[in-house]
Amino acid sequence: MTTTGVIPEVTFGHMVRPLCFATLALIPHLFVAQTICQIQGSGSVSAYAGQVVTTEGVVTALFTGTGSLNGYFLEQPNCDGDDATSNGVFVYDATPSGVAVGLRLSVTATVTEFNGVTELINPNVQVLGPGSVVPTDLSLPLATANLWERYEGMLLRFTATLMVTDNSSLYQYGELVLAPHRLFTPTDLIDPNDAVASGTTSSGQSNVGAVNAEFDLIDRSVIVLDDGRTNTYPSPTPWVGPAGTLRTGSTVTGLTAVLHYSYGAYRLEPVGSNQVVPAERPLAPELGDGLRAASLNVLNYFTTLGDWGAQNADELGRQRTKLVAAIEAMDPDVLALCEVENDDAAWMDLLDALNAEVGAGTYGALEEDGFGGGTRSVVFYKPAVLETCTPLYSLNTGIFKRPHLTQGFISLATGGRFLFSTMHLRSKLCDNATGTNLDQGDGQGCYNTTRKAQVSALITHWSDLRTNSGISAQLIMGDFNAYSEEDPLDLLRSAELQDLMEIGDHSYLYQGLAGALDHAFGTSSMSSSTLVSAVWHINSDEPAALDYSDANISRYQPNAFRCSDHDPVLVGFSEMGLSVGSEEVVGAMSIQFLLNEQLAQWVPNGVDPGPMDLFIVDARGSLVHTRTIRSGETVDLTPFAPGIYLWHLTDSSAGKPVGLGRFVLP
Repeated sequence: MTTTGVIPEVTFGHMVRPLCFATLALIPHLFVAQTICQIQGSGSVSAYAGQVVTTEGVVTALFTGTGSLNGYFLEQPNCDGDDATSNGVFVYDATPSGVAVGLRLSVTATVTEFNGVTELINPNVQVLGPGSVVPTDLSLPLATANLWERYEGMLLRFTATLMVTDNSSLYQYGELVLAPHRLFTPTDLIDPNDAVASGTTSSGQSNVGAVNAEFDLIDRSVIVLDDGRTNTYPSPTPWVGPAGTLRTGSTVTGLTAVLHYSYGAYRLEPVGSNQVVPAERPLAPELGDGLRAASLNVLNYFTTLGDWGAQNADELGRQRTKLVAAIEAMDPDVLALCEVENDDAAWMDLLDALNAEVGAGTYGALEEDGFGGGTRSVVFYKPAVLETCTPLYSLNTGIFKRPHLTQGFISLATGGRFLFSTMHLRSKLCDNATGTNLDQGDGQGCYNTTRKAQVSALITHWSDLRTNSGISAQLIMGDFNAYSEEDPLDLLRSAELQDLMEIGDHSYLYQGLAGALDHAFGTSSMSSSTLVSAVWHINSDEPAALDYSDANISRYQPNAFRCSDHDPVLVGFSEMGLSVGSEEVVGAMSIQFLLNEQLAQWVPNGVDPGPMDLFIVDARGSLVHTRTIRSGETVDLTPFAPGIYLWHLTDSSAGKPVGLGRFVLP
């Protein structure tokens, strides 16, 4: 508490002034006059800790009231000419009397170290008159990360524009993380194995030094912007824009603030008017007039409540609303969804909600059960635009956590054909990792060895599918759980699969670092047909506190934004560039389909191909029946519900298509 009262004069610099305090009994021993620079010193702990000192300085910032820092900052410019010592200090005083910004004060107080910051406590103050401090201009990155100590308590000015790179603590603590520009996970830009990013080496650590150097640069490039308050969930939330959000990518220019240390980090406490300019929410990307494909990790869409996703029915309803809004806005003809609960009820629930919004029967679904719990990938597609022309292929050996799907489609408008494949590799979480699956310190996280093995198996699987189906155009989309320059993607490139996304875009944000975990790859024929590829930044740039959970209900918005933690990836491609399939059906024959009430037969015209694999798909696109048959064998359709069905026959030995068609059960 600031008090008044006169004690004997002491010499301070070249001036003699009376100093004020309540009682000498508060002072454990004789106080000494010191500059702020001497109090701060060049180390992290003041040499005067525990002592009573007298100093002077100009008030540069004042924070009072409930939930505030409860104090003010003093600065004594050029108090020793030593660049290693700070000119500023924080004075803890919950009820400062007569203290205002721009006043020069003489302060007698006890020096203490409180949670890593040098402070003056129990101050006794005399106003000496007006004063001024010119902010110290600073730019990022710093030369070394430990330079912040030198500026503790000082008034700083950042003349260059700074960008918000992390907003995860905005709503709870009123904090943002700033940097000169968007910061990327190093392995999204730097190959750990190749000095040239275009290299496709997928082993070794010859370029890990560059990855670590980038991490060091990131450490020197960031600083926390705080709101000057200590209470949680400040109201109103600072810096939020008119859309009710503050996205990463937002900017502030000419920021003036004092540097403080609390809760384990240096942070800027703003002084004066520092306007953060909110980044605008983007519209759904334009994809041209061709076919539209998309992928989205839905962040655990579970209808089993209280598990990995929604904890109750209300949360599920809000999650469903956001996901449907996102899918409707993207309007994909085919869509790969990752992290859907491994239970039919979940994908059916989302599909029904989507069709209720966009029109009954607009979308069908293709899926396959995985083993155990967890999640699966599901394909939604428009039966009015695309027709399946192959079986639903799946790869789900012991190295995978979930089935990887491939479906052949034919465009009903042009007859062009392509293969659409889902991707969801093993995550970087280190649970139960051993051996080479442990983090190898190369920036790629845990389970990189498993991800490489999964990709290698998929490359072989896909090559066989392209050969057997005769369809050369293949589009692979989903959550790869690998950044752009990591080994799994190098394996894809070395197999002549091409990355269809723009270099330097992002779909995910982790601890303030952006990167692309969600990708689209294609064969050369798919690449030549691709018109547009884009990431729709509806999730990674948004604060997580805007999601569907009960804890965020006061901030909930029934729109696509923050429907997940991954951004959707979109690809628009030309139907005209796809092969119409003459080479795809070489050796195929005419099939006579016979239906007598509920009994069906398939009779090839010509040479009997022997055993054939039969696949029957319902109007939703779900595989409802599969078996191996021979020419003329009768199949009982009595268990089937009335409706429209598609059938496909492939040669059991070669896997090549034999025929396809549809039938209606009244």
